[in-house]
Amino acid sequence: MTVIGVYDGHNSSAALSINGQIMCAVQEERFTKRKNETGFPVLAIKYILETYSLDNSNIDIVAMATIERTDINNIQYPIDAVFGIDDYIDMMEDYWKPKLSGQPYPKDYAKQIFEKKFNNEKNFYTIPLDFYDLDRTTLQTKVAEVVVSNIADYMKIDKEKVQFFDHHTCHVMYGYFANPNKKNNTIAITVDAYGDGKNQTVWKIENGNFSLLSESGQCEIARLYRMVTLYLRMKPLEHEFKVMGLAPYAKGKYADEVAAVFEELMDFEGLKIVHKNRPADLYVFLNEKLRYFRFDNIAGGVQKYTEEMLIKLFEKAHQETGFKNFVFSGGVAMNVKANKALGDLEVVDDLFVAGSSSDESQSIGACYYANHANNITNQPIQNLYLGTEITTDEIQSYIQEHNLEKIYNISDTTNKAIAQLLATGEVIARVVGKMEFGSRALGNRSILANPSNPAIIQHINELIKGRDFWMPFAATILDIYEDKYLVNPKKYESRYMAIAMDTKKEHLSEIKAGTHPYDETVRPQILTQAQNPEYYDLIVEFSKLTGIGSLLNTSYNLHGLPVVNDVADAMHVFKNSGLKYLILNDILISKK
Repeated sequence: MTVIGVYDGHNSSAALSINGQIMCAVQEERFTKRKNETGFPVLAIKYILETYSLDNSNIDIVAMATIERTDINNIQYPIDAVFGIDDYIDMMEDYWKPKLSGQPYPKDYAKQIFEKKFNNEKNFYTIPLDFYDLDRTTLQTKVAEVVVSNIADYMKIDKEKVQFFDHHTCHVMYGYFANPNKKNNTIAITVDAYGDGKNQTVWKIENGNFSLLSESGQCEIARLYRMVTLYLRMKPLEHEFKVMGLAPYAKGKYADEVAAVFEELMDFEGLKIVHKNRPADLYVFLNEKLRYFRFDNIAGGVQKYTEEMLIKLFEKAHQETGFKNFVFSGGVAMNVKANKALGDLEVVDDLFVAGSSSDESQSIGACYYANHANNITNQPIQNLYLGTEITTDEIQSYIQEHNLEKIYNISDTTNKAIAQLLATGEVIARVVGKMEFGSRALGNRSILANPSNPAIIQHINELIKGRDFWMPFAATILDIYEDKYLVNPKKYESRYMAIAMDTKKEHLSEIKAGTHPYDETVRPQILTQAQNPEYYDLIVEFSKLTGIGSLLNTSYNLHGLPVVNDVADAMHVFKNSGLKYLILNDILISKK
């Protein structure tokens, strides 16, 4: 059975499953060059259809993640892709504040703003203006009809092949079936901002059977984190990572005081997180309650509260089922610091967090859900190199077409030669083979450096990244060096940088630049040879020269832009940065 999974919300994406195997997964942002692209992933779908020669004759299901279709503002307009921090603040004041207080508000707020500021945007879905006046039930029916019709027309497929699947169940399916080491008795937990009326679920999985134990639409963990991000004048749905990175700098006493502010917001009813004394408008609440606290302590407080609530949820789920194997999915599962705290719990024997478990992976989850519903055996994902592939012919054509030999030094190269450059302190961009899916660079669209030199962090930021000073880089660590560098007694799966870990202090100096500069934790990509043989071999060559079985690894992109996709992207970043070296497959390009 051939399934194309689609997510058309925040950070939209498309995936392809054939007979239970995920063959491809790509994010729309990599094609449009706009971070967190939203809406129907036109270019991602086009790529899959053309690359795999798919049409109505061989597509069985187009699986749409998320059933509910009533938020026209977000369905019709790419808010997350184009709004800046000021735009979000204005929306809180001009749209959400009157709406949440029961006052008249502009239902077509996004339409008004886009006509005024972003009038070049094109809408994929043909939603009539009078839909804004429909009641919720009618609106859901009418919008779903438009969505099906528009997708069927674009993809030239039968309408009945376009099917909708529950948002949180897609998260669960991805979290569970992607796991190459899944356990028979497993608790699956999802936590996010919102999807199909829910933002938290708990499942029991036995012998491949899924039982929903609880669900809630009142779990405000993700929404609170998002609002704190905006309160700190960072971009919601993008800069939550910055808040998490800032949190370790907080002073414990003051972070505790901030966390205490949030304790009145939520409580537990069994396995449900529900409202306690939740105000109608969280943003107004934060502006009132947090104005006397310093920014780092606010970050530390929201992180502390998040971890406390999740720990209680995991412990309660264990008490309910007796199970000690967990999978965690949804946007909050992107919080690697919280995942570390959960993994340290005595009630957790095994914790798996699938790669990039936020909404971008909903397309994969939808594939898995459609397969499961049709009795197709789902296969685990062994790696996330599921995107577009750069060929040597494409590289050579680009070099010739743009006369790059006149501008740069260009030569064939080997991992041994690249390792030598890295060992002498050079910073190198590596664009090789298939692009990795998701928010983490995993070696194929990465900037690499010697992790033993902390000064390299400032150097990379000045060359290209422009990251905030407190933000850590990450590290790829060979599996054979895992015990040397990492405190991981439960041997958690960490091929996707999804869980932070403590480092062993006696060898910290060798990977210091790839750890958090304050608390010295690391979010490792523990790499096996089977996952990426060429990248593995490069680090082996580096280790022969230095004795270090790791490389600093950060995504290859200009600040504020998505990770590079193709040769043109790679060269654009190279030209517009201070980087000296770029690898394109087995070709080394260096500036004269």
